[in-house]
Amino acid sequence: MPVNTPLNQQLDAVYPLAHSRLEDIDYALYNYINDQLNIFTDSNTGFSKVPVIYSIPDRAYQIKNDPTLRPNGRTLSYPLISILRESVTKNPENKGRYGVHVPPYFDYYDRGGAVTIAREVNQSKTKNFANAAAIKKSFYKTNTNYQTFPGVNTEIVYETLTIPMPTFVEVSYSIGIICEYQQQMNQILAPFAAQTGAPSVFPIKYEGNKYEAFIEPEFAFENNSTGLELQERIFKTNISLKVLGYLVGSDKNQETPNVVRRQSAAKLIIQRERVVLGDEPYFDADHKDKYRP
Repeated sequence: MPVNTPLNQQLDAVYPLAHSRLEDIDYALYNYINDQLNIFTDSNTGFSKVPVIYSIPDRAYQIKNDPTLRPNGRTLSYPLISILRESVTKNPENKGRYGVHVPPYFDYYDRGGAVTIAREVNQSKTKNFANAAAIKKSFYKTNTNYQTFPGVNTEIVYETLTIPMPTFVEVSYSIGIICEYQQQMNQILAPFAAQTGAPSVFPIKYEGNKYEAFIEPEFAFENNSTGLELQERIFKTNISLKVLGYLVGSDKNQETPNVVRRQSAAKLIIQRERVVLGDEPYFDADHKDKYRP
């Protein structure tokens, strides 16, 4: 039976693939603390949001970017949450969803790609084979009016999308919380203890990527409120956190693209090497005296 394509049918498919870098893991953790936890605390200006910063940027840039963090241009204004990446470990025991290393294709250094993420029919190339087969059904096998004649086409061209083998890493972070009052510290620590689940495992996301984060059960306190020193009284807590992430490609230092498209062969033709075997052409009145595959 003829195979007809319904009208207004979408023939193209879109496969979005977001790159995964160390910077993306940092953004995922920052967005989780800043947006999802969205921590507020009481202060002398009311119930206000606690600022979240990644590491401690240059003071000149910080004053221009967010003047509220340093009101007098020198010291930071508390309460404050800072995120610091401490280490990146490529643990061989953490293999992710792949039990073993997936070797790249034979043309890896020319094209790239090792793991297949999608496979679809190339409509344009498959149409050419279908039209060529339809024309051969005409009387003289050259009538181009038959190229759209419906029928079953067995010569299908597939397009395969591949990416580099993901590298699974363990990224350790230190979350520093600094306050001037014990009440503020209690209000800030409550979301970290309650909203991260029990055990403290929670997902973090950024631009299509999803990672797993783990919080250490022990919160380390570094307070100087027990003595009568002349230093400023502050309450400081450090929270250790580990993220199981993955890296796809080598970012800007990768010479090949992250997503590689390859097309399959529609049919396989094996020629008859009669000249190599020493065969002679058979005799026929209409046969031309030459070797044909």
